[in-house]
Amino acid sequence: MVGKKMFFLKALLRSEKLRDQVSFDDFLATYTKEKLAAFANSDIHNDREGEKELSGILFKVEWNRDDPFFVREANEKMVESIGFETREHDVLVKWNENEFLLILPECSLESANKIAHLIKSIVVSKTFVNMRATLEYATTLQEDDDTPDSFTSRLERLLHKEKAA
Repeated sequence: MVGKKMFFLKALLRSEKLRDQVSFDDFLATYTKEKLAAFANSDIHNDREGEKELSGILFKVEWNRDDPFFVREANEKMVESIGFETREHDVLVKWNENEFLLILPECSLESANKIAHLIKSIVVSKTFVNMRATLEYATTLQEDDDTPDSFTSRLERLLHKEKAA
């Protein structure tokens, strides 16, 4: 039954944390809260027989130059590149200036880790607007007792813990 996951995604949409973090970005063309809503209400998920896992990846990007104009353009190119590696129903959201959240419905934690590693290897191997990026990430699986805040907070804790280690 998909119901639990859809209720979770709808709660994620209404969460204060998401409202504060996600903003529309025309330049980057990243998905917005509206895209999350469309996904949560999508008909393709109404016909599923068994409940599937929901994973999330939080990416943090750092550039080798600190020029706001070029960083913005490099972010656009990087997000476009990441978009080619995601499925149609995956949701890529700008989380803050240098972090991006990828929500992966119907994806195990093992698969999410593989996807994160693939995206990291692609991003660090390319040059975007004559700039190179380093990319850190954290992955987690939505748990039965998760709230949207606990889910996103866990990703943030994992990302900052990995970086500190």
